[in-house]
Amino acid sequence: MTPEPKPPTDATEVRMTLGEHLDELRRRLWKALVALLLFFLVAFVYYKQLVAFVARPHQQAMTLLDPKRPPSPFLSGSYTQPWAAVIKLSFIVACFAASPVILYQAWRFVGAGLYPRERRWVLKFGPASFLLFIGGCVFGYLVLIPYALYGLSSGLNIDVISPTYTFSEYLDLVMKLTLIMGVIFEMPLVMFFLAKIGVCTASMYHRWRRYAIVGNFVVAAVLTPPDVISMFVMVVPLLFLYEVGVVLSWLFARPKPKEKAEPAPAPQG
Repeated sequence: MTPEPKPPTDATEVRMTLGEHLDELRRRLWKALVALLLFFLVAFVYYKQLVAFVARPHQQAMTLLDPKRPPSPFLSGSYTQPWAAVIKLSFIVACFAASPVILYQAWRFVGAGLYPRERRWVLKFGPASFLLFIGGCVFGYLVLIPYALYGLSSGLNIDVISPTYTFSEYLDLVMKLTLIMGVIFEMPLVMFFLAKIGVCTASMYHRWRRYAIVGNFVVAAVLTPPDVISMFVMVVPLLFLYEVGVVLSWLFARPKPKEKAEPAPAPQG
């Protein structure tokens, strides 16, 4: 007689029906939406502080452009643009603030369908990816955006054009550059992951360094505004992050040396 299969000891290994999957998905989505709504309401209440925080890179750029002149305020553009910009800013802040809750709910739903080895990979790379993305956003806000705005403001000096800006357009540019830097900071982790699964090696990254330098300059020229200052501000962390990826791949993802096979015993005479 064949032994009966033992019931699964892990709750994530229990098979769920389609209806149970839909109910679970509905609960996870509801919790994520509630968290997003609560953070949106809080952000909308404190919209003045958020606008002042987001406008700080503009003030820094204007101070670099003319230290003796106080930064000029943004233009409204129309009656509805300021309201739309504030709502958009509140939603963006809510997405950032609620991202841990949203990611946790997504993990609770998706993680149940993964194998233990796949769950270990996600738990190893997920937090690191999130922290690198946040680090890239912080770098974009503190370094890239002020100098990019300074480069754009000082690049063209035309007497018949008055340098006035609307907050809606400024917010779109800030979010674009912030998200770009957040994605770019994932480079070392992607390189390490590719080396870990055997697609690339540290020696391959080392041989490709000269091509990577050219490629990083091209990426910085395409993703940044059309000025030299912002391109160089972006290409410096790109080059540094590539070297970090090479070091991580060399330290933690090197292929294990193959064991030498023992010589076969000589046949007895």
